[in-house]
Amino acid sequence: RANYKQAIVDYCLEAGMKNLLEADFIVEANDQFHLLSEKIKNREGKLNSQRILFEFKEWLQKEIKKRKSNIE
Repeated sequence: RANYKQAIVDYCLEAGMKNLLEADFIVEANDQFHLLSEKIKNREGKLNSQRILFEFKEWLQKEIKKRKSNIE
């Protein structure tokens, strides 16, 4: 879980979107993390931390791009 939280901080700061570190986005990111964890557990029969983090980072990048384009 620490890696996923660090990914949120790193990606948001890199994108210059510190506002995403507020509660609304963090709650959404947490929900997504749990959905991905459950999906991977069902698919693989166990939790795979590396796979969860990989898919979470993919979601995070897409979500940041989407929100950034909505601002511009």
